[in-house]
Amino acid sequence: MTITRPKKKSSVDDFIAAAPDAAAKADLPQPKYVRKGKKLQITLTITQPLLERVDELAAKLGQSRAAVINLAVYQSLENGLSIDGARSQ
Repeated sequence: MTITRPKKKSSVDDFIAAAPDAAAKADLPQPKYVRKGKKLQITLTITQPLLERVDELAAKLGQSRAAVINLAVYQSLENGLSIDGARSQ
């Protein structure tokens, strides 16, 4: 009987990477959101003064911060947006 070295245990990531379809999945861009039911959760970076204004408006309207941000985005998309005089529709 010969003595052989035990095989090195591979990690889960190595195992998955060795799968036949692993290369195809690795080439796909990863989504930049998390699904929460019917909605998608994203990350938004905002300045503190602007966030304070959003929170003030949300309190005034009796809405959540997310509802105010969603409404602002929706209205901008529906009615267009003006940046430095250039209007998009």
